[in-house]
Amino acid sequence: MFALIMAGGRASRLGMGEKALTRIHDKPLLSFVLNAVEMAELEPVVIVSPLTPYTTNYCRMHDIPWICTDGKGYVQDICQAVGELSISGPFLTICADLPGITADHIRKIIEQFHESGRPACSVWAPDPKKTSSDTFPGIPVGMNILTGSMIDREQDEIQIIIPDPLLTLNINTPEDLKTAEIMLKRMKSSDVQPTLL
Repeated sequence: MFALIMAGGRASRLGMGEKALTRIHDKPLLSFVLNAVEMAELEPVVIVSPLTPYTTNYCRMHDIPWICTDGKGYVQDICQAVGELSISGPFLTICADLPGITADHIRKIIEQFHESGRPACSVWAPDPKKTSSDTFPGIPVGMNILTGSMIDREQDEIQIIIPDPLLTLNINTPEDLKTAEIMLKRMKSSDVQPTLL
């Protein structure tokens, strides 16, 4: 299964250059995601754009497969990458700024996805502020599975909730970066089981 690692955005809120190369504990954010994807035995492809030339060079220098899309938007870049890779079956999309992700998370998500029989899934973490009137099941993690042959239309999905605080580490601001550094130092991902919706 392909894992499209999305690394082509502007990262304007973070204000520290290209987000995928921002460092936590002296490692670029991209390396955390790449390691998890490879340990889960998926085929990584980093999706870059003209907005992220340094990430492109990083991939080139480290022999990491990459595709440069037009950078027109998150969904548009996924569709373009699917076309260029001729993906027809299921594939994973994952943001490059998820330092708390592990291979175990990915394996559990794929297992639940296959068991569901649906063409897509989205992944969520519990939201402590969630109320009964909220329509979303929690906090979106930034990871989905889609089916390539259906990329041009809406896909029926299973929603998977994984109650692991490390999955809420999504780096958008300098404050997020500081929080992630502290949490990654103090915590290890527990053996949590996903909840299906």
